[in-house]
Amino acid sequence: MPATLVTAAPAAADHAAGDNDFQRYYAEAGPDYAAWSPRFNMHFGYYRRGMNPFAREAMLEEMNRQVLLRLNVETQSPRILDMGCGLGATLRSIATNLPGARLHGITLVPWQVEQGRLLNARDNAAGNIELALGDYQNTGYPSASFDAVYAIESSCYAAGAKKSALLQEARRLLRPGGRIVVADGFLGPGKLRGPQAGIFRRLCDCWAIETFGQIGDFTTELARLGFDNIHVQRLQLRVTPSVLHVPWVTLRFLLTSAIRSTRKMTRARWNNVIAPLLMPFVSFPVGPVAYYLVSAARSRDA
Repeated sequence: MPATLVTAAPAAADHAAGDNDFQRYYAEAGPDYAAWSPRFNMHFGYYRRGMNPFAREAMLEEMNRQVLLRLNVETQSPRILDMGCGLGATLRSIATNLPGARLHGITLVPWQVEQGRLLNARDNAAGNIELALGDYQNTGYPSASFDAVYAIESSCYAAGAKKSALLQEARRLLRPGGRIVVADGFLGPGKLRGPQAGIFRRLCDCWAIETFGQIGDFTTELARLGFDNIHVQRLQLRVTPSVLHVPWVTLRFLLTSAIRSTRKMTRARWNNVIAPLLMPFVSFPVGPVAYYLVSAARSRDA
C-alpha cells in the first residue's frame, strides 16, 4: 500500500506532547513546515554562487549536501546519526547521495517518527533509514557505534549555552576519528542591546528553546571533550537568500492555511509564524545571533 501523508498531527501525538513545550510545539506546528518545504526540510538553505535564489528547495537541499561534505565519511557504508532528525528530510537526502550509508535519526516527537517513516517509504528509503523516538542527549545507542553524527537546527534545543549534554553524547557515540557537524543559529560576539534582549527571549519562547548556543562556549566545550580539527564558519550570507523567503512564505501561509484551513490556529502555530519574523531584529549585522556551521572530529587519542 502506498504511503499516505497526513496534514495534521494525529490525536495520539497531541496527547503524547503533554505539558512538554517542545513536543507540543512540533506536534501542533510541525505540519505547517510543509508551507516552507514540501520535502519537510525544516531548516534554512545554503546559497552557492550560480544558484537560483528563488529556488528555495534547492537551497535547502544544498544545506544537506554541505553537511554531508563536512562529515567527510571515509567508507561507502558509514553509520550516521541525525541528532534531532525532524521528519528525516536530511537523512533521505544523504540516502540519495550515499546509498550505502546506514542512517539513523532520533527525535522526541512521536508524530515526526510516524510521519517520517511514511515519507521514507514514499521515497523508497525505508530500508536505509531507521527513525527512533528518544532524547538525543541520552540516546541509548551503544558507545562508539557511529562514524558520524550531525545536528541541523536542532542543537539549539539542547540545554545551556555550551550544549554540553548534546556534545557529551555525541562524543560517546562516535568512534575515534568520527566526525560531528552542527549547523545552527548561535549567539556570536557582541551583546543584545536595549529591546533586543526582550525580542530574543520572545523568539526563544516561540520556538520552545531555552537559549541559543554561545559559539565561543560551544567550541571550547568541543575541545574540552576531546574533539580536534574544530572548524567554524559563519554562514550568514549563505543562508540570507533563503531567509528572505520568510515574509512571502508567511504571508502565503496566513492567506491559505491559517485562514482557510479547518485546523485551529493554536498558540504553537502562531508562534511558528512569529518567530522567523523576529529573527532579523537580533541577527547579524544588527545583533549577535548568526548562523554557523561547525565541524570537528573525535580525537583518536581521547
